[in-house]
Amino acid sequence: MNFIRRIFKRKEFKPQPKQLRIDGVKATLTPTPDDAELAAQALLESRIYGDKEQRKAAKKRQPSDIIHQTSSTHDAQYYQELSEKIKESHEHDARMAMRYVAYCEEELKHQPSDISHLTSLEHGLFKHQDTVEREGGDLLKRWQKCLAECIVRQMGSSPAENDEGRSAQNSV
Repeated sequence: MNFIRRIFKRKEFKPQPKQLRIDGVKATLTPTPDDAELAAQALLESRIYGDKEQRKAAKKRQPSDIIHQTSSTHDAQYYQELSEKIKESHEHDARMAMRYVAYCEEELKHQPSDISHLTSLEHGLFKHQDTVEREGGDLLKRWQKCLAECIVRQMGSSPAENDEGRSAQNSV
C-alpha cells in the first residue's frame, strides 16, 4: 500500500547543476562576463534554438515579449509573464553579485597593495549591495567579509595618509 502511495506522490526530479571543468585548464575569474563567455552562451543558444529562422520563431513564442496595453485592465497571463521577467532579473542579478563577490575573494587572496584597486573592488561591492541584501544568507556574509577586508586594507596600506586625516579631523 505504501509503495503505491509513493508512486503517486513522487517528487519531481530536479538535476543539480555541475560546474564544467576541463582537466589541466585554469580559468581566470572576471567580475563581468568576458568575450569568451558571451561567445559560449551564443553557441549554446544557437544549439538550443537551431538556425536563424528557428531562433526567431522561438523568441516570438517566449513570454518575454509583453505587450503594454493602454487600458488599465490586464489579464492573469500579463501578470504571470511580468512576474517571470522579474524572477529572471532577480536570478541574473544574484548570479552577477555572486560572481563579483567570488572575484573579490580571489583578488583579496593575492594581497593587492594598490589603493586604487582596493577602491575599485569596494565600489563594485557597493554596486551589488541591494541584490546581496535581498538574497541574504551566505552571499551576504561573504560580501560583508570582502567589504571589511577592502576597507581594512585601505586603512592599513597608507599610514601617512591616515595620520594626516586624523590631524585634520582633530583641528576641525
